[in-house]
Amino acid sequence: MPVFMTISKHVPENCPMFSEKHRKSTIELMSKAENLMKKHKIKMLGTWTDFPQHTIYMVLEGTFDAMQKLLMEPIMMGLLSWNTMELKPMLTNEEVVEMLKKAK
Repeated sequence: MPVFMTISKHVPENCPMFSEKHRKSTIELMSKAENLMKKHKIKMLGTWTDFPQHTIYMVLEGTFDAMQKLLMEPIMMGLLSWNTMELKPMLTNEEVVEMLKKAK
């Protein structure tokens, strides 16, 4: 199953720690995230927050199509209105070795 890393960033003015509006929407999203991921057959492998940099890293397992559908959920669209997000496909070392063996 493909693995993706998302990197989400926001400016300090939009930080949920300092903005009541964004704090409420973040808490709501976090309470619904597990069910949304189940709905789209996405598995959370890990999540980390770099608080001083206002950056959140998530590693997710699922198809690209599933990732797109998850990001199109209304609650996710609201989050994307004040965060930028990068979606990066990731490869394991084993996958890279196999690709290298097939390279010409």
